Amino acid sequence: MNKRVFLLLAGSVLSMTLAWADGEWDQARNAHERGDYAAELAMIRPLAEKGYAFAQFNLGVLYDEGKGVPQDNAQAMAWYQKAAEQGLPQAQVNLGIMYEQGQGMKPDYVQAYFWYALADSQGDGQAPQAKKELAEKMTPAQIEEAERQAKDYQVKHPFRIPPTPAPTDSGAAHGNG
Repeated sequence: MNKRVFLLLAGSVLSMTLAWADGEWDQARNAHERGDYAAELAMIRPLAEKGYAFAQFNLGVLYDEGKGVPQDNAQAMAWYQKAAEQGLPQAQVNLGIMYEQGQGMKPDYVQAYFWYALADSQGDGQAPQAKKELAEKMTPAQIEEAERQAKDYQVKHPFRIPPTPAPTDSGAAHGNG
């Protein structure tokens, strides 16, 4: 599975949002499209730190690709994880890819399948194929364990990501809060 396919979603995630936080998403999208990653970073980092899953995902992409920041798998994973735990399927898929490919760690197929399964449960279009391809590398016991973990996780962590970010910033934490 090629992660670049999923990383391109950074622009689409930005473009699917409407005016938000005084137009910051439009400005961030424009900065991304023109390759001004430092400007994009300056706009999305504060939002990511406030808990906005869309911004966390995009910050993860910047670290993953080394755009506007030094490439850092650990930082990419940390930001993807924050967005994934809130239910953003793109972040879940990117985490799955990182675990599958062993970026910055030993490959962990059970964790990769777990994240793909969570993304699949939310209707992500790429997750079913990712799971299928990964399952060919796994034992039945590994697949069973990953599916059990995903099911248990969903019971304890219902995802409440809105389809687009809230139109205003009240200063409160967003996401599963």
